[in-house]
Amino acid sequence: METYIIEQFDGKKRVGKEKIRTDDYDDVLKRVAEIVAKTDHRVEIWDSVAYKHRNKDVCR
Repeated sequence: METYIIEQFDGKKRVGKEKIRTDDYDDVLKRVAEIVAKTDHRVEIWDSVAYKHRNKDVCR
């Protein structure tokens, strides 16, 4: 099972964060489609490893 994090942003401010644990990435995309249909927030999808290392400099 993989863990995915969905973050919602209104401008530059984060207004929502959700964790989804699933084997099928289509479940994540369905949830993102629901969010986009209800709001006009910008959405970012991360897997758990990338989310953990999102602020680190990759080029070191």
